[in-house]
Amino acid sequence: MNEQVLRSLLNVEAEQSISKVQIFDEIDSTNSESLRQIQAGATENRLVVASSQTAGRGRRGRQWLSPKNAGMYFSLTRSFSLEASALQSLSLVTAISVVEALHELGAAKLTLKWPNDVLYEKRKLGGILLELQQKEATRFLVFGIGVNIDLPADSIASIDRPVVDLQSIVGELPAPEALLAALLNQLCRNLNDYERNGFSNFSRRWNELDCYRLSDIVIQNGESRIIGKSLGVGADGSLLLQTSSGTQSITSGEIFPSLHPLS
Repeated sequence: MNEQVLRSLLNVEAEQSISKVQIFDEIDSTNSESLRQIQAGATENRLVVASSQTAGRGRRGRQWLSPKNAGMYFSLTRSFSLEASALQSLSLVTAISVVEALHELGAAKLTLKWPNDVLYEKRKLGGILLELQQKEATRFLVFGIGVNIDLPADSIASIDRPVVDLQSIVGELPAPEALLAALLNQLCRNLNDYERNGFSNFSRRWNELDCYRLSDIVIQNGESRIIGKSLGVGADGSLLLQTSSGTQSITSGEIFPSLHPLS
């Protein structure tokens, strides 16, 4: 990864949003490094990129396998003046951004799984982990993004869910700097839009990409399970679930397809 080449490919929104770029050959986790830097007093918006991670993290404490040069692993740190409650739907905005960027690079038929998984034919292509950190009066949000680029066969076999990589979808891979720039350009453009207008410009875009919308699903949240039909997301990014007792607004949990259609 060449910083000069990367910066030459950034649009105005991304260039203005990234004060510092740090590139690592190997690191434990780009998110962990970003959080450490916030705690150490770093205040600028910055990007941490790694060729591999030894302790990559996904949602709900899952490991994100990060073999060298097999994926794009990066974290963007950005400060916000918005209240913490107003930042919750940014995980959905991030997922939309990843899909839109990859569409521009020729990856068709991508879909989304609430709240932020990027899928191709219901196999996981990308994952997102957002972590909020408050330092004195400033709120920092770390946007951790991982996209599978060219996974080794043994890595695919060791993952406990169906996965896919970009190589399988587009054939000819873009240069790493071009891929990262496309992701950052779309993400920063959408974050600026979100800060101005909230989630209103994104709910329709999400629902058009939602692979489980209008399907019977199970929401698992700890020991709790709710069965219903997904109606997509509402104006605040919460999942709308039609159940036997009415429509519920879901703000956390994991989706699984239901084996038993609603009566």
